[in-house]
Amino acid sequence: MMVSLWADKESSSRSHRAMGISGAIVVDICLHLGAHRTGTTGLQLFMNNQRPALERVGVAYWGPERTRGGLLAGLVKNPQHLNADDTQLGRRSCGRLRMEFARLEHEDTAQLVMSEENLIGTMAQNIDSVRLYGQLAARLARIAPAFAGRRMRVGLAVRAYDLHWASQLAFRVKAGAALPVVADLDRMVTQPRRWRDVVTDILGAFPQADVVVWPFEGWVAKPADILTALIGRPLMLGAMALPYKSNASANAAELAQIAAERGDLDSALRLSTAGSRTRYMPFDALQAWKLQEDYRADIDWLKASAGPRVTYLDPTEGTFGGADMTEGSHHDRQTKSVGSAR
Repeated sequence: MMVSLWADKESSSRSHRAMGISGAIVVDICLHLGAHRTGTTGLQLFMNNQRPALERVGVAYWGPERTRGGLLAGLVKNPQHLNADDTQLGRRSCGRLRMEFARLEHEDTAQLVMSEENLIGTMAQNIDSVRLYGQLAARLARIAPAFAGRRMRVGLAVRAYDLHWASQLAFRVKAGAALPVVADLDRMVTQPRRWRDVVTDILGAFPQADVVVWPFEGWVAKPADILTALIGRPLMLGAMALPYKSNASANAAELAQIAAERGDLDSALRLSTAGSRTRYMPFDALQAWKLQEDYRADIDWLKASAGPRVTYLDPTEGTFGGADMTEGSHHDRQTKSVGSAR
């Protein structure tokens, strides 16, 4: 069931447009932070296609085509590699963001949806450090001043750890990274960070914000519902194409070909035993079980213990795979998985 989350906290008679001291409309921020490999690209494409419908109701949308054109210069770099110039550039970018928010206000824009998953880190950093967005707190601390004093909702999708790590690995291998070895996989299973840590870091970075969390499983094929949750009010959207899988990671057969081209014949042979549409799954059965149990514990925490500022969007009956929370929607299903390095 979808609800207007801001309306729950305020009188329903109060307009979602708050008036500033100058009389201009104070734009509300809906900041979508990903995560990677959770249907983010598909959602961004959907919102971009719905831009005219959104603008008609006072909603602006900024996706990667805007955020990666210099708007966030100095704010997405690895915090461990910052120099004085990077720090100054980040401050200027925060000032530029505040100016852009003011411009939207004078254009009578009520809400801004901003979607940029690289604000919380990158897949390469996740894999290299073997941490789930280990730099998230430091990264968000640098951009938080741009949103000071504004009402915010932050959106985050989560995914079962075994499939999330596997999808990141497959994507990175296709981009040139090496296939993982046994030690890499062991570290991914035992690394301490969980989705609850990610959510806690977001709450700490944006003390004025509400956080909306939804599972990839059950929601990936429902971008309109996700957008409604981000905005916090019903929308009259334009014509919608059928959902489709965007920016998909390579399957086992594709990775087998990549391994063969790189001369890694052992990996190529192991991966090539799969069918043409077999999902890449590097973890063995015991590792996958551990990662799935960790995910179930996080879902329980999101439902019961995350706190009043966190809203968990529970999938409707029959869309979450029953007891198995790792399957995903029909857009993400393939045949049996293969590819363990063991």
